[in-house]
Amino acid sequence: MIDIHSHILPGLDDGSQSIADTLRMVRQLQEAGLKTIIATPHVFEGRDFLHPEEIQAVTEQVRLQVAEAEIRIEILPGAENYIFPDLPKWAKDGKLMTLGNTGKYLLIELPRLDIPRYTEQVFFELQVLGLTPILAHPERYIGLMAEPERLLAWVNKGILLQLDLRSLTGKYGPQVQHFAELLLGNDLIHFVGSDVHRVSQTEAIYGEELRSVQRIVGEEKFEAITRFNPQRILAGERVQGGEEYFLKELARDKKGKRGFWGWLRR
Repeated sequence: MIDIHSHILPGLDDGSQSIADTLRMVRQLQEAGLKTIIATPHVFEGRDFLHPEEIQAVTEQVRLQVAEAEIRIEILPGAENYIFPDLPKWAKDGKLMTLGNTGKYLLIELPRLDIPRYTEQVFFELQVLGLTPILAHPERYIGLMAEPERLLAWVNKGILLQLDLRSLTGKYGPQVQHFAELLLGNDLIHFVGSDVHRVSQTEAIYGEELRSVQRIVGEEKFEAITRFNPQRILAGERVQGGEEYFLKELARDKKGKRGFWGWLRR
């Protein structure tokens, strides 16, 4: 299994602050069955901007430390890029780290509360450049909970979605958990990620979360979102096959009024 979203690089963002913590985090993910971790530190526009060369260098340092500690897990570079209007220009100029450094897939984060008006334009311009946007943890954006049809439209335009495993535990609240389960149940999730920032105090947490995913989507889809789709990222291959996505309505209430999004909003 492959984790496409993690904050294990020490000292680069609000994730790991020491190599000791990094090694403990990596061990916990390995114990849950992960074989590859893509390190995705936060990248913001501004003076604290992280350049790909810096991410690559720290990733290599961590890779060597992990090997020295005899932890059998692959560490690859990536980034979680906070959206801004000039993101496509920066990508074109080679200023952004793609997932696995393959030049094909870009992990993107949105503001939690409101969806910027330029979001669709940024997605479109990235696709014109031959980059596929992957939206990090869509289940956590309040703006998309209020307008979920927008998310469906994005997926049908080729935007891919990555679910945070911790969303299934109630860590971010019951509404986020419900939204996560609904996205999984409607086959709208293409990848999962730990989004790990620090050592978990619950030893088996990631294994439990992965089993929750498996229970919701079934074995075939579970293999796709934890192994085969991430493998396509690393091979620089196409993930989405051009299929059209729909929402499967939930059972209605006794009055016949409650559908998919009505249940979410109650």
